[in-house]
Amino acid sequence: MIHLHQLPNLSGKNYSCSPFCVKLELYLKAIDIPYNNNFSLELNKSPTGKMPFIETQGKKIADSNIIIKYLEQVNDQSLDSHLSCQQSAVSLAFMRLCEDSLYWVAVYSRWVDVDNKSWKKEFMASAKLPKMMSGIVYNAAKRNITRQLKASGILVLSQREIYAKAEQDLKALADFLDGRKHFFNDNISLLDITVYSFIVQLLDDSCSKKIQSILEGLNFSSFIDNMREFSRFEK
Repeated sequence: MIHLHQLPNLSGKNYSCSPFCVKLELYLKAIDIPYNNNFSLELNKSPTGKMPFIETQGKKIADSNIIIKYLEQVNDQSLDSHLSCQQSAVSLAFMRLCEDSLYWVAVYSRWVDVDNKSWKKEFMASAKLPKMMSGIVYNAAKRNITRQLKASGILVLSQREIYAKAEQDLKALADFLDGRKHFFNDNISLLDITVYSFIVQLLDDSCSKKIQSILEGLNFSSFIDNMREFSRFEK
């Protein structure tokens, strides 16, 4: 049994507010490994101070990509074994697009975009702490995340440029997907899981309506319907 530690789920949602946590949970589903969920803000329990991390066989392992590589080796199976070399290369490039580019736009839309009125309320409710304490935690988290955003370089852009960047990223994914249920062949891959882990965050009310509008104008419907049916997150 894998003990999966994730950042909290938001009010009314049964999946984590972190795309990296969602990606790992969906990976465990895809390869049919039993797991139980532990949603919390107890980052001090993680070996890296970040979520997600797992506990298995007396070990604590953090970082979704490192965990997936570890489980592939332990179980001698890869979710992407059906991909060609060229498909694997495309998959890696698109996953980098999500995790190193689109991710920062999503973070900006939650923590910095002044038009987003819902994130603070959602975060404080999910923290499950007394109101005063949750406010302190929120402000500390915002300071830390703003420092990360500055380090990423995204804050040198205007808001319009930031959302134009998101539109370019999402359009590239949608154009390659071309209305299909999966990115490659007829089987689920790690790219399907990664992209959906971001889309499910961008479509909920915690992110900017500007991003939701961009997504709704692109052809992801078959992909989203298929992945939503597959996901069926554990509570």
